[in-house]
Amino acid sequence: MNEYLRLVLLFVALFTYMFIGAGLFHALEPGWLPWEDQGGNSTDAVQNVTGAGNDTLYDFEPRSYMEAFYFCATVITTIGYGHIYPVTGAAKFFTAVFANFGIPAFFYILAIIGRKIANLVEVGEARFFSGVPGPYGRRTVTLLLVELFGLFFFILIPATIISNVEGWSYGDATWYLFVSVSTIGFGDLYGGYSESFFAFDAKFGIYAFCKFCYYIIALSWVATLWILLADVMPDTEAKPEASELVNSDEPADRQGELLPAQA
Repeated sequence: MNEYLRLVLLFVALFTYMFIGAGLFHALEPGWLPWEDQGGNSTDAVQNVTGAGNDTLYDFEPRSYMEAFYFCATVITTIGYGHIYPVTGAAKFFTAVFANFGIPAFFYILAIIGRKIANLVEVGEARFFSGVPGPYGRRTVTLLLVELFGLFFFILIPATIISNVEGWSYGDATWYLFVSVSTIGFGDLYGGYSESFFAFDAKFGIYAFCKFCYYIIALSWVATLWILLADVMPDTEAKPEASELVNSDEPADRQGELLPAQA
C-alpha cells in the first residue's frame, strides 16, 4: 500500500475513533454533577472546568458533545489538563479502554509523520551543512534550527492568536501552548471557557476541533526532534540472546566463555 494512502487512512481511522469516543463518553456522562465546596455551599461543577485565571461565566450542568471531544483530545494526546474528567465508574472504565488503544495509535501516527519530516530535514542537512565538521556537529546545528523553527511557528506565533481569542496575556498564552505541546498539561490554563465561547456554541466546537488539529501538527514537530536525535545516538553493542547460546553448536566450554561470570 502507498505510504501516503496508508497515512490518510490512519487519519480517517483516528478521527472516526475520536468522534465515536466522544459520543460514548457524552452518553455515559452527559452533564456535570453539583459538588459541595468546603463551606457546604452547593456549587455547580462547571467551576471545575473554568480553571485558574478564568471566571465562572455560565451556570449550567449539561456537557456538550464537543466538550466530550475536547476531553478525548486531552486523553489521546496525554496532555490531560484535568478540567474534564470521568466521575462515574462506567466513564472511568471507558476512558481507560479508550486511552489504552488510542494513545499508541496516536503516537504511531506521529512517528510516521515525524519520520517523513526527519527524512526531509536530513536531506537539507546533507546539502547545506556538509561543511560542519563531524556528524554530531551537523546534527547539533540541525536540531537547534528545527527547535527554533518550532518555537517560532508552533508556540510564539500561535500564542498571539490564543491571547486574542482567550483574552489572556501573551505570556499566559505562551505558557499554555508550552505545557500543551510538551504534554505536561498542568491544568492552570486550558482554553475554550472565556467570554468568547459557550460550551454549546458552534464556535466552541470549531475551536476544540482546531485545537486537536494543532496538537497533531505541533506534536509531529516534537516527534521529528526525537527522531533526529535518535538517528545519531550511538548503537549499543550487540549481545547474543540467551536462546542463541542455548541452541549454539559451540562446545560447552566455549558457551561458558560467552556467559557472564558468576559472582
